[in-house]
Amino acid sequence: MNMKLVYQPPTAEDYVNLRLRSGMGNKNLKRSQIALENSLFTSSLYDEEKLVAFGRVVGDSGITYVVSDIMVDEEYQRNGFAEQIMKEIDNYFEEHTHEDSYICLIANHPADKLYCKHRFEYLPENRCGMLRNQR
Repeated sequence: MNMKLVYQPPTAEDYVNLRLRSGMGNKNLKRSQIALENSLFTSSLYDEEKLVAFGRVVGDSGITYVVSDIMVDEEYQRNGFAEQIMKEIDNYFEEHTHEDSYICLIANHPADKLYCKHRFEYLPENRCGMLRNQR
């Protein structure tokens, strides 16, 4: 493996292909391009020219930040690459957020264990996370 970390968004094609190879599911290419261009921060890990891990931060650059799309190619999983991506995101937060910033994510099990290592906590009983039904 010849690994290279890049702080630029991948092409929409590489992004969608990694989503498929990591089990995250398909997304529209045009909307993916727009999403990548509007990300606040991206961290892309390549093996040679192949995108094998990725993560990004979206938000308003003032108060609200959302960790999104942490994914690793199934053939490269369990090698610490998601951890490496999260460390880069942690560094971004240390430099660009404030004590009163709202930083959130939605995790699938068992990925929640990774996020707990990076200062994310489950919501207290008096709060709940919600998703808007798009159907």
